[in-house]
Amino acid sequence: MNKNEKYINDYLFFQEGPGVRNYQYTTSGVKLLNVSNLVDGELDLSNSNRYISDEEANGKYKHFLCDVGDLIIASSGIKADYFDKKMGFVKEEMLPLCMNTSTIRFKPLNETEMNIKYFMYYLKSSHFRKQLEYNLTGSAQLNFGPSHLKKMKFIYHDISRQNKIVEKLDSISKMINTKKEQLSKLDELIKSQFVEMFDNKDFPYVKFKEYMERCVDIGSNGANAIVMEHYNMTDEKDYAMVIRFTNLNSGDFEKDVKYLNKDDYEFFSKSKVYGDEIIFCKIGSAGMNYIMPRLDMPVTLGLNQIMVTPKDINTRYLYEYINSYEGKKYINNNINGAVTKTITKHALWEFPIKTPPIELQNKFAQIVEQIDKQKFEFENSLKKLEELQASLMQEYFG
Repeated sequence: MNKNEKYINDYLFFQEGPGVRNYQYTTSGVKLLNVSNLVDGELDLSNSNRYISDEEANGKYKHFLCDVGDLIIASSGIKADYFDKKMGFVKEEMLPLCMNTSTIRFKPLNETEMNIKYFMYYLKSSHFRKQLEYNLTGSAQLNFGPSHLKKMKFIYHDISRQNKIVEKLDSISKMINTKKEQLSKLDELIKSQFVEMFDNKDFPYVKFKEYMERCVDIGSNGANAIVMEHYNMTDEKDYAMVIRFTNLNSGDFEKDVKYLNKDDYEFFSKSKVYGDEIIFCKIGSAGMNYIMPRLDMPVTLGLNQIMVTPKDINTRYLYEYINSYEGKKYINNNINGAVTKTITKHALWEFPIKTPPIELQNKFAQIVEQIDKQKFEFENSLKKLEELQASLMQEYFG
């Protein structure tokens, strides 16, 4: 046992929200918290509109009313890989505010011994995650409550040390957020440049299939059974990488990667990936798409994706058009399924692509290339900051 490990309930008060019923909801009064209000490490009340009456809030649920500085976390229906995003602090302008089901709040028992922000950072550590996994074995989603927290310990330092840790991690977090904002502004610059050059211009439309040198659809109908029968994916690094949407979505081709041996890679010769293709998710996040980067190893397409190798059109222009307002409207109108969203290669074939002169497409791509160079610098800087943050979290919390 680490000598700095202390039971959470020796230093913090915690309380789970009540189960307010649907019939109790009102359109005014005291706002109710729910899991959807916890967004990217912040409490955001703008995305829900549930209230209970002033009478119930200040009567039956009086002891669930939040205070300024309360740390709120989600405790149900979330996954470990984004648990650190599902927490936030109550601010004065949010009051009055009442807790509801699937949320837990924390506050220090003694503020001279416990900095609540230090505890917030601790909850994002691998030390806490390991305890969650130990107490919630076999659960695909996190569902825990006070009975679990009472068994858990955290890494305790004296208040002076806590304050220094918070100061350091706050500083790193601020720099990380600044880099993310800079990257977001560069993305917006690309979008605004696209609008300026191509919106409200009288260019012809050509069906997407005319610009497809190759269109590979993995995981549809009978082909799915063939793929599943032959795919022998492994976590151990092998001859070829299987490109999956989890890797495209995170931009990370080193973590959580699947591989195939050479024989399986050659078996799927039609689905070899070389780089610069546009890959669409066909099920779930249907229509979401990325330009495939060039990787220095053989790559093959994973399940439930559609890959297009463009011809006779600038790939970067094509990608930005697909993700423009006009392009997204077409995609959304051609997604099928009430529960599981899907898009077919046939819908993509018929996709009308606005087609300006190739010289104008290339000019746009050159502008984007310059912006991408700035993005690359910011991304490298962001990666170093995130690595520093991870290193400090390991140092402070184990």
